[in-house]
Amino acid sequence: MSNSKNHKNTTRLIFLLAVLSFLIATAQGMLYYKGYDSFFKCLLVLQNSINAFGFKASVTIKDTVAFMKENPSPLNRGIGYAYCIAVFTAPYCTISFIYKILERLLRFIIFFRRDKNCRHIVVFGYNSDVKSMLKNNGSDPKRTCIHIVTTESIDNEEIYRLNKAGYVVHYADVLKAAESELQSLLSKTRIESATNIILFEPSSIRNFSLLQLFRLNEQDSPERIRLAQGAKVSCRCEEEGIGRLIAEYYNSTAGTDAYFDLELVGLPEMQIHKMYSDHPLHTVYMGTDTSLQDWTVHLLVAGFGQLGQQAVLQAMNLGVVHERNRIIIDVFDSSIGQKKAVFLNQLSRDTFDITDAGVTLRDDAADGLLEIRFHELNISHLGFYDTVRRETDAEPYTYAVIALENIDLAVHCAIQLEELFAERGHKAPILMRMDTDRRLAGYISAENSALADVSLIDDRSIVITLDMIINREIDKLAKNYNHFYNNIRLITADETGTADNAAQDPEQEWNRLRLFRRSSSKAAAYHDEVKNDVIPRLAAENGVDLSEKLEELIGKNGAMMRYTGSAWQMNGTEEEVLEKLRQDRFAYALASLEHRRWCCYMASIGWRPGERSDRFRKNPCLVTQQTLMETSPEMCKYDLMSLMARYKESLSHR
Repeated sequence: MSNSKNHKNTTRLIFLLAVLSFLIATAQGMLYYKGYDSFFKCLLVLQNSINAFGFKASVTIKDTVAFMKENPSPLNRGIGYAYCIAVFTAPYCTISFIYKILERLLRFIIFFRRDKNCRHIVVFGYNSDVKSMLKNNGSDPKRTCIHIVTTESIDNEEIYRLNKAGYVVHYADVLKAAESELQSLLSKTRIESATNIILFEPSSIRNFSLLQLFRLNEQDSPERIRLAQGAKVSCRCEEEGIGRLIAEYYNSTAGTDAYFDLELVGLPEMQIHKMYSDHPLHTVYMGTDTSLQDWTVHLLVAGFGQLGQQAVLQAMNLGVVHERNRIIIDVFDSSIGQKKAVFLNQLSRDTFDITDAGVTLRDDAADGLLEIRFHELNISHLGFYDTVRRETDAEPYTYAVIALENIDLAVHCAIQLEELFAERGHKAPILMRMDTDRRLAGYISAENSALADVSLIDDRSIVITLDMIINREIDKLAKNYNHFYNNIRLITADETGTADNAAQDPEQEWNRLRLFRRSSSKAAAYHDEVKNDVIPRLAAENGVDLSEKLEELIGKNGAMMRYTGSAWQMNGTEEEVLEKLRQDRFAYALASLEHRRWCCYMASIGWRPGERSDRFRKNPCLVTQQTLMETSPEMCKYDLMSLMARYKESLSHR
């Protein structure tokens, strides 16, 4: 039986208990006042029954005990004992009734004060992560109405607190309802006019099942709920297999417009992205004269759970700062064998050279060096620190991520690494997981002498905010990248180069996109923060003024592409634009950098070289820059999208 039914049963039980308590109080009153005149007897009985619910029964327990002693018949004793219990159950019923009245009154007040055209957001699930999301919510309850749909039983006090904060709780197990009942079951949530649907149950499988409640496209079942135009569904999923299943389900709309925008949300991914955003991988090189090609990323990852794996995967994308810079990742874990096997399952042998000791991105799959080395060592043992010393002497670590769940072990590791790096006069960022002890986290964050150079990975309760899920800036950047991609694809198809996609809506273009292509655009958007440091440095290394170069290449009279004020058009034929790209050192260096980043990202999600196939994860462009120029030269223009993004951003600041 679902908890929503349990909630209704509880309400019914309290009502029956109230009726039973009233009848028992009435029966006791009739026995106690049997010697009175009928008129006064009825009034006294009624008064006693009412007072019993008002916390002050006229006939007290002491009076009842005395009455039973004077009249010790079985009937009097039975009703007397029942009455003694009813004296306590009746006030409880009153309290429950008052809670219900206050709750509904509060809902009415909030509804009355809320704007008629307020934004409706529906959240499925009520757990610690949802509580963090609501706690970090800064939206105006007058303009935003958040509905919580849950099967969990929530006590009255918490419901009152949620209602007071402007949230509305609905008990419903929609997965057990027939499709024909969905609209009536969820009608009070205003789900058909909601701008955002957040599926945040802990189970990825359950979230996928919830996703299938909504009508996907024109061919889908009309009995499923059709969401409002432009609605966004954020589906929590942290399982690789279920993620692929959801992607395949959503990608079935290929060639048609999906009725809603879908985003897969992974909490470890968000934690690591914020970590790299706050503490970039290339921090040690900032403010130095080191050339970009020598910005070696030597990353240490201690602990290879979900958080550690995300640290590795995102470093494969964010660690690229030059077409030739090296990325070396050392992973340490006491049970690396099993975790490594799961991790490697998403990588392809056609793209990586895989051995027991590690994996290396093949030379023909991308430029530069990308190597992941696995070490099965207990981090509490001396052997771990001996290995770290040996590795850092050979190639100093530039970043360390301690993703251990054991707090004692994590703190010990952080102290040892801090001392080890300090001994060699090498200051590298050390990021430590600390999501179970907030008091200790506060002490470490206060920059005491111990662990002064160690920073914390923000835990889920800090990272998860409602604004982050429904108004993610990264989504806007990703949609812009997809818009640029479509623009280049359109002008490539036009031999004169006069076509553009100025009239196209980026939102509609996005909704026609497969999830893989969305993730590719997001990876490019994630790298924007890296390019904010890299592109000016790249311009300086090539001896050009960045602003002037942007105008020269892709401005209103750009040598390669002309900006019309809303989109780009090619300046010349396909061959002429490609030749200009070859001849311009800065443009070619940036295109090579971006192509390498794309290759490393594609490799991190399991793609391999071959004839183009989204189903089999094959792409012919997964090759070095030189090979790309020879085999698919028309694709090189797409690597200039970061310049287009930067140019458009510069226009908004003028």
